[in-house]
Amino acid sequence: MFLFREATAAVRAALEMSEGAPAAGLPTTHIGIQSGPVVFQDGDVYGRTVNVASRIADLAEAGDVLTTEGTMRQVDAAEVDWTLVGPAELQGVATPVTLYRATGGGSRLSS
Repeated sequence: MFLFREATAAVRAALEMSEGAPAAGLPTTHIGIQSGPVVFQDGDVYGRTVNVASRIADLAEAGDVLTTEGTMRQVDAAEVDWTLVGPAELQGVATPVTLYRATGGGSRLSS
């Protein structure tokens, strides 16, 4: 788990990790990103934001960087393309969450 102060940095780092892992001989990544408040306690972070990110990562396929629409809208990065994945049921979340896949590219949204 990594913690970033803003969504753009999180997505950029996630894409770099996802693209670089195989070349470094590491297992493929399955990344879920969520923005929002967290609780700091005993050197760790907790809360709904952490839980949602974990549930999103559980749905990610090898090499995926997935996030919610709300987090996607916070990203200001011309080099990121977004693909609509669609609504997903996440354990512990009452309503479906719309997910998007980030890829390196050029700030386009496709479905």
